[in-house]
Amino acid sequence: MEDTNTVIKPTAPTSEDANLRFKKIDHIAIAVSNLDQAITFYSSQLGFTLQRRLNVAGKKTGMISAEMERDGLKFVLCQGTEPESQVSRLVAEFGPGVAHIALEVDEVEVAAKALAQRGLQFDTSVINGGSLKQIFSSRDPNSGMSFEFIERHGEQGFLEENVHELFAQLEKSGAY
Repeated sequence: MEDTNTVIKPTAPTSEDANLRFKKIDHIAIAVSNLDQAITFYSSQLGFTLQRRLNVAGKKTGMISAEMERDGLKFVLCQGTEPESQVSRLVAEFGPGVAHIALEVDEVEVAAKALAQRGLQFDTSVINGGSLKQIFSSRDPNSGMSFEFIERHGEQGFLEENVHELFAQLEKSGAY
């Protein structure tokens, strides 16, 4: 049995830590098995409003998604469109649930550099949509968590071009 009284020492600050600031949780992406059922649950049981639906196809795979919002909280519900899609593979590997948590930062490149110095690895390079920049961390094998770091300049939703670029990068690397 593992010792549960172990004290974990925090990682020493890096030279880039002073430049790293998480502003807020931008959204939480949830991988679902059935998008329509998930929309019904979030709207009827929790009172969230459907803001937008998206159907995005990469070269090999795709997903359908729904942006749900209430009181400034945003969930993005995602369903793979075929068994090979990143979302379908995520559900098959870890089950339905949190796909990633998106943290808003002042500057994506600065945040990525600071986090890389701490040892965080990334599945994508910076995806630049002009008014919206994003980068996605590799999934932690222990918790199954992945993080998106997002920089917004006026854009409140999600740019379809950014999602296409995300799919292209994930398909190329084989990551999900």
